[in-house]
Amino acid sequence: MFSQNREANDCVNYIQICGNQTITLNPTGYGIQELDSTRVCKSDEHNSLWLKFTAKTTGTLGFDLIPTSSSIDVDYDFWIFGPNVSCGNIGFSVRCSTTNPEAAFLADNHTGMRDSEPAGDFSEGPGELGDGYIKSMDVIAGESYFLVIDRPIGNGAFTLNWTGTAMLEDPFGTAPNVFGAVAPIDVCNSSLLYDFSVYSTDILNGNPEFDITYYATYEDATYDENRITNPITLGNHDYYYRIQSTVTECFRVETIKVNWKPLTLNTPELKACKNNSGEGIFNLTSANLTSESIADIKYYLTFQDAQDHIPGTEILTPGLYFSVEKSVFAWVKTVSGCENIAEIILSFFPLPNVDTSLYDANHCDNDLDGSVSLKFSNITPTIVINPTDFDVYYYLSTNPGIALANDFTFTFDRTVIVEVKSKNGCPSVFGTINFKIAPQITLSPVQPIQICDSDRSGNEMVNLNDYTAQFTTQATATAYETLADAKKDINRISFSQDLKANKSFFFRFQNSVDCPSVGELKLIFQSPKISSLIQDVIICKENNITLDAGPGFDSYVWSSGSTKSSSGALKVGEHWVDLTFDHCTTRQTVKVIAEEEVIIKILEIENDRLTVTVTGGTAPYEYSLDNFTWQSSNIFNNIPKGIQHIYVRSSKKCIPSIREFSNIDLVNVITPNGDGKNDVLDYSALRLKNNVTFKIFDRFGRFVFIGKDGNYIWNGKDGKKLLSTGTFWYTLEWTEPDTEVIHRYNSWILLKNR
Repeated sequence: MFSQNREANDCVNYIQICGNQTITLNPTGYGIQELDSTRVCKSDEHNSLWLKFTAKTTGTLGFDLIPTSSSIDVDYDFWIFGPNVSCGNIGFSVRCSTTNPEAAFLADNHTGMRDSEPAGDFSEGPGELGDGYIKSMDVIAGESYFLVIDRPIGNGAFTLNWTGTAMLEDPFGTAPNVFGAVAPIDVCNSSLLYDFSVYSTDILNGNPEFDITYYATYEDATYDENRITNPITLGNHDYYYRIQSTVTECFRVETIKVNWKPLTLNTPELKACKNNSGEGIFNLTSANLTSESIADIKYYLTFQDAQDHIPGTEILTPGLYFSVEKSVFAWVKTVSGCENIAEIILSFFPLPNVDTSLYDANHCDNDLDGSVSLKFSNITPTIVINPTDFDVYYYLSTNPGIALANDFTFTFDRTVIVEVKSKNGCPSVFGTINFKIAPQITLSPVQPIQICDSDRSGNEMVNLNDYTAQFTTQATATAYETLADAKKDINRISFSQDLKANKSFFFRFQNSVDCPSVGELKLIFQSPKISSLIQDVIICKENNITLDAGPGFDSYVWSSGSTKSSSGALKVGEHWVDLTFDHCTTRQTVKVIAEEEVIIKILEIENDRLTVTVTGGTAPYEYSLDNFTWQSSNIFNNIPKGIQHIYVRSSKKCIPSIREFSNIDLVNVITPNGDGKNDVLDYSALRLKNNVTFKIFDRFGRFVFIGKDGNYIWNGKDGKKLLSTGTFWYTLEWTEPDTEVIHRYNSWILLKNR
């Protein structure tokens, strides 16, 4: 592939095309105007290039010229002159195309020659004329032609691909041997001279009739300008060589890749074991300085010595160098002539170390099972600095030859030897650990504690924390249901517990000094003793009473202040006594209740006989008309007329209830004859009473008068009908507004009509 971006050339400095290679070019300008716009295709040069090709075989020849930009306004034209013409006498073109793709409304901006075009289609254009392609050429082996490509409109390069059956002259394709190539050159020294000519023989590889020339740029190689003929220092860019046929005008440009790569050296670190003198033995020659092929290397104490690498200042025994931790320096020269100085860091392998005093070997039997279990891997970071740098082993002092497993359990004091071993062959160091089971917190014995069900509810809330100080005051406690839980410190419970029966609880005591201990707290659930003699009692409200709890208790404390079995005088109200038996005290309450007041509900008088109905109080009741003579019957006969009093008391003979009543002088005859005497039965005073009933009925039970709406006067009539002489009965009843006592009278009355 041939590619360039250069100002346009003229016919005399044409570019020779060798072989049917793809061409990519970008013309700029036109040099000397060598086309005649009056001839075929009628255009001249704008941005043009002159190319020359020679047919190697007879056949058809065509090409596709495709602009890099697909924009339709990028327009390329071309002309072909020949065969076998010379510059200054090129004659007329045998093929040309100057069609403008935009003006001709073409689908793309491609142009060229192809077999599919009609016979005789050798030219087209300018402007809108043509379709961008003309008929392919028939060429004969040995014929040479000039191809002029011009871009009158637009910008950008083009690519040209050859088509057809004819092959173009290409001496490289017939060379007997494959041409060599120049390997990439790594440049590390800007002052080093390079002679390219040393590569020529390898490039030609025995192929005759070719020359090699060298250049700093691709353009110089393409146009054979500014040849490099002497050794030079290389810059940080690629160089080029031109393989030129000495028989034809064909040439090839190849690249010499230059990698600007100063010599970079490692900064290795060498390690050794530190001896008793504070030094180590180092092999400086083992330091990995570079992967490059080294031509020479010397070792020095200082950077300045290495930079000057003056004979006599170097380290003479680098393979066996005794030194403290520090840096030395190596001067390195590669086979390619590059030089640099590397620092080599000398350091010691980690020195095995152990300090068993940093580890507290006194262990608590935390689960109180009589043994202590631990992992040596947890101990190592405490007693060894940077333990990952070493191998650490533990041995019983009684059996130092066998290393112990990581998991270690002991039931009595044991002595263990620790070996810290270097991973790099340095001497081991040893230490000793005396493992001991540390003493536990000392607990005082605690006797079973009685818990009194003081309220006799069948359960008692207890705060277990109230009892921890009896064991010890030097630790904090947590509570558990079982001994196993306390030992393992699992399933902790609240200090607040509801006790319903005898039960043991367990405390685990811990502090920052001693090992934990477990103590058992036994609680005895005790039901209290109460007095069966103390019962609620009813008395007259004006009286006092003395109660007695009876014997059999250790102590008594009454709310009245008495400390005897008897209470002393108690008034109506609620009282209590604290009874203690076998250290269990319970409070027993008792009520002294005032007897309910006796209430006189009904006073019923019939024919001078009084019947009393009462409620409340305590039966049997006693009744009296004078508060002196008492009877058990609630009926009194021959009650005098007028205002009376009735007294009623309960069986406890409390202050009696008193009610006043009247034995009304009931009228037994009515003579409604208008003489003004006994004309009506008048109880109009009942209007001042509540719930009044006044009814009169005949001997058949038929009501002849019912008093209502304040009308409590009977005139002897049944409505408006005058009744005949006869005997009638009546009921008279009311409720006293202030006392709610019911008064009831039943009697008869004689009606006389004359």
